[in-house]
Amino acid sequence: MRKIVFILFLLLSLLTACVQKEIKAYDDTDIDEFNKVLDNVGNGKTKAYDLREYDECYNGRIPGFYCSRVYQSENKKEDLDKIIDNLKLLLGDKKRTMIILMDNNDGNAAVVAQELFISGYKNIHYFKNGYDRYVELQPDFVPEAGDCDCWNKKLNCLDFYTKLMYNT
Repeated sequence: MRKIVFILFLLLSLLTACVQKEIKAYDDTDIDEFNKVLDNVGNGKTKAYDLREYDECYNGRIPGFYCSRVYQSENKKEDLDKIIDNLKLLLGDKKRTMIILMDNNDGNAAVVAQELFISGYKNIHYFKNGYDRYVELQPDFVPEAGDCDCWNKKLNCLDFYTKLMYNT
């Protein structure tokens, strides 16, 4: 009986360890690994959010990323809190969804990642040196610009913006 309990405990521990993930922050030396993570963007199971100011994101972002700053106020902390609340609303109970964040090397991605992790999301990735540095490290990089191209990526923009605007 003790053997069975020990084996069950060991299996449960292994399963729990497999599910537990941390926040993964990438820097210049991890660029190839980060690019492999970016290969998941657009697969329908990965959510990618650009945390920069809306105008910056609109003018150029990593293809497949959403501009998450649809609100703007004088209070940057309030803006970030709203983004975090919106992301939690959009992600719902899908705690294992791969989440990729990009910022301006201003620490916003780390803050958002930590808040999402505290809320139970376990598969969070971000490039800690910011969008501009990421672009510098990609000689053939072609940004996506303008409005969200959700329809071509099998994402539902209407649901995205409806949830943001009406908290449904």
